[in-house]
Amino acid sequence: MNVLLILSDTLRKHYCRCYGYNDWVQTPYIDALAERGTLFTNYYCGNFPTRPMRKDLHSGRFTFPYTAWGGNWDQGEVPLAAVLRAQGCNTALIGDTPSNGGFEEGFDHFEVIPGQNGLDGEDTYPLPADPRKLRIPVSRVQRLLRKVAHRQGEEDTLVARSMRRARVWLEQQYKRSEPFFLFVDTFDPHEPWDPPQYYLDRYDPDYMGDELLEPAYEPADYATPAEIEHMRKMYAAEVSLVDRWIGYLLSALDDLGRRDDTLVLLTTDHGFYHGEHNLIGKLRLDRENKICGRWPLYDTIASGPLVIAGPGIPAGERRDCFVQPADLMPSMLEYVGAPLPATVQGKSVKPIIEGQEEKLREAAVSSCNFLQDDEVRSPSSFRTRDHLYVYGGDEWQSELYDLRADPEETRNVLGDNVDLARDLHRQYLEFLGEIQCPPERIEGRREFRPQRRADVPYVKVL
Repeated sequence: MNVLLILSDTLRKHYCRCYGYNDWVQTPYIDALAERGTLFTNYYCGNFPTRPMRKDLHSGRFTFPYTAWGGNWDQGEVPLAAVLRAQGCNTALIGDTPSNGGFEEGFDHFEVIPGQNGLDGEDTYPLPADPRKLRIPVSRVQRLLRKVAHRQGEEDTLVARSMRRARVWLEQQYKRSEPFFLFVDTFDPHEPWDPPQYYLDRYDPDYMGDELLEPAYEPADYATPAEIEHMRKMYAAEVSLVDRWIGYLLSALDDLGRRDDTLVLLTTDHGFYHGEHNLIGKLRLDRENKICGRWPLYDTIASGPLVIAGPGIPAGERRDCFVQPADLMPSMLEYVGAPLPATVQGKSVKPIIEGQEEKLREAAVSSCNFLQDDEVRSPSSFRTRDHLYVYGGDEWQSELYDLRADPEETRNVLGDNVDLARDLHRQYLEFLGEIQCPPERIEGRREFRPQRRADVPYVKVL
C-alpha cells in the first residue's frame, strides 16, 4: 500500500465545512475526501507549535517533555520515513514549511520550496494596516508584500508550487513497482493571509478598513470587531486556496490509477486564535517579534482536522475518540504492515476505524515544550470527555471548564470545583509518567497552584 500524508499548517477544523462549524466556508475537496473516508472529531496536538508537533509526527512519541524547538533526536527515535524506506517504500517529503529542515532522515527525496520568508528587494509598498496591528519588523512585512506583488498568478502561490511539485513526484512513480510514501507539508493557511483577491472577494468583497494579513500576536484589544471579522474572512480565503490545491494533488491519484491502493491522511499541526478568548495568534510576541509569553491551548488552537481515506477505510464515517500526532506514525505503519519501533508511544487508529475498539486513551494532553523549566514552567492542557483542565504553569492561571455545559470553554469553574481540578492535575502527572517524562520535570509540576506566578521573567522561549 502507498501512503500520501498531507499536512496543512494552521488549518482549523472550524473552517473545514465537513466539520459542520462554518457552512459559509468553501472547502469542496477536503469535504469530498471526508465523504470517501473517516473523519476524526477529537484530534488534538501534543507538542506545540509548528516544528515541535512535527517531532511527534515523525517519531510517534509525545516529545514535549524532553525536546526543544530545534533539538535533535535524543531518545533513540526511529523516524517514520526511515521505517518505511526499510520496508521498501520510495519516500519523499515536499513542501514549503521552513521548519522542515532537520527532518531529512529516511527520505529518498527531500525538497523544501523557498519563499515563505518573503522576497528581498528595494521596492516598498503601502502597509495594509497600522504597523502597531501587524507583526514586525516592518521590513518583514515589506518582504511579504513584495512576494505578493511579484506573483504572476495563482500558480505562483507557495501552496500551489508545493502541490505541483508533489504531483510531478507522483507522476514519476507511475509504473514503478515499489510502494511510495509521500509527505506533503504546506505552510498555508498559516499567515500571512495573501490569497489572490478573487478568493477574498468570495467572503468580504466590500471591506475597506485595515487588513491584518499577519496580525500582532497579542491580546485582541488592539483590533476592532470589524478588523477581526475581516481577519477571519482573509483566513477563510486562504483555506479555500489551500483546498483547491489539495484537490489538484488528490486528482493525481485518480489520473495515475493509484486511488485504490493509496492511504491518504490529511491533517494539521494546530489552529490559530482569531480573537477567541480575546487572543490573536498562537503565543505572545513582543514588538521585536520575540516570544515573551505562552497561552493556554484551548480547543480553538489545540484541535484540528484529521481525515483518513483509502482502501479498507469506511466512507463518510466519523470517530470521536481522542487522537494525537504521535498516533499517526503507528497508524500508517500498521496499514502498510511495517514493524513498530520500540520507541513509539502512540497508538494505531486502525482498530478504531474498523470498529474493533472505541478509544485509544481517556484524555488528550497538549503542551508547549518543557525545556524552559529553569526559568518558566510552560502551560499544558489536559482534556477529558467532560472537562478541560488548564495547567497554567508559571505564565497563566490554572483553569477548569465543564465541556458538557460550556463547550466553547468560556467559563472557568475551577473556583467551585477545586477537588475535581486537583484530581485532573493528578491524572496529568500520571500521564507525564506514562510517557517517560524526566522525573525532575514531573516534580517541577507536582504542585497544584491555581494562580500564575507573580515574578515570571521576560524570556525568549524557543
